[in-house]
Amino acid sequence: MNKTLEKLKKIHDLCLCHNLTISTAESCTGGYIAKYITDQTNSSKYYKGTIIAYSNEVKTKILKVPHDLIADNGAVSSEVALSMASGALEVISTDIALSVTGIMEENKDYSQKSPQVFISVKSIDKHDTFHFNLDGDREANREKTVYYAISCLYDFINKHYLLS
Repeated sequence: MNKTLEKLKKIHDLCLCHNLTISTAESCTGGYIAKYITDQTNSSKYYKGTIIAYSNEVKTKILKVPHDLIADNGAVSSEVALSMASGALEVISTDIALSVTGIMEENKDYSQKSPQVFISVKSIDKHDTFHFNLDGDREANREKTVYYAISCLYDFINKHYLLS
């Protein structure tokens, strides 16, 4: 996870330098992203919190993801990832919100979908959503997802805040 920590340090510096605040909404990672961010000294200066929306009920009640959006697209979809980020942006009131929703391992009893993750990064007027297929075991896929999410956040900040 050295690459993740390197990106986190850069995000830390960028957020402090540009006075940006961040929130997260996590499903499949269950708080891993928040843990990595809060492991950084002084992260409280820019990181406001997370909502762990592991169940669809939390996605709809707390993050205000429309039930029909989940019914029509599935909880693991780009549409739900974007809606989760929108919900976190509003509920936690930050400049940028990062969300993840996915499947971390094969489970034919529960889902016919293969391991994959959708990641959204959103500000008030901009957003990017990404899809990654995963091929490791549950733990390896969670670690990869944290790395992908942190990388997407870093790229979003660079693209939308530093090039203007």
